[in-house]
Amino acid sequence: MTARMSPRQWIWWYMLEIPCYLWITIAYRFRGWGATRIPRRGAVLFVANHQSYLDPILLGVAGHHRPFYAMARASLFKHRFFAWLIGTLRAIPIEQHGSDLAAMRRCMDVLRRGATLLVFPEGARTLDGSVGAFSPGTIILIKRTRPIVVPVAIDGAYAAWPRGGRLRGRGRIGVLYGDPIGPDELLALSPAEALRRLETGVEALRHELGRRLRSGSECK
Repeated sequence: MTARMSPRQWIWWYMLEIPCYLWITIAYRFRGWGATRIPRRGAVLFVANHQSYLDPILLGVAGHHRPFYAMARASLFKHRFFAWLIGTLRAIPIEQHGSDLAAMRRCMDVLRRGATLLVFPEGARTLDGSVGAFSPGTIILIKRTRPIVVPVAIDGAYAAWPRGGRLRGRGRIGVLYGDPIGPDELLALSPAEALRRLETGVEALRHELGRRLRSGSECK
């Protein structure tokens, strides 16, 4: 596994990004804030809440200058075409039930090579739009690989595509990146405290994002 994208991978990423950007902007008046906070070099771990199947697309568009690897549940790889598609976008299959050590090793390898990894510490899409409890596996990744951690909030995607519901063609969706957090700052806390800080930080960002979406603030 290589951290750097080949020219062909860059072209493919942006070929898919353009129609996705047009779609979510027209259908959902999509807005992103804080992308300039994302470090341009070195290992970065995006820690985001999980509202819908749209989430990886939203983050790929909002932070387009840092393409990422992302963990995806293994069952999504059962369909041959979709498995090929998300594989070309550097998705890492993970079993949701029990410890998937192989997936964890791949994620650690990504970060050790200086790449960007997206994780949804809730482990599954939200049932009501709020931010659920975070899994301790996130802290293990930070301890073993020491990346810069960027908390990210997504809002509006649950209303657009709720868990167990159908995709709705209209709405308002946004993404807000928080300030980067150095690994030493988190590891100085107990694992439970560090996890709680990330969880409450993402929830605070989500509330701020909701306020911006309601007020119609412009992207910056």
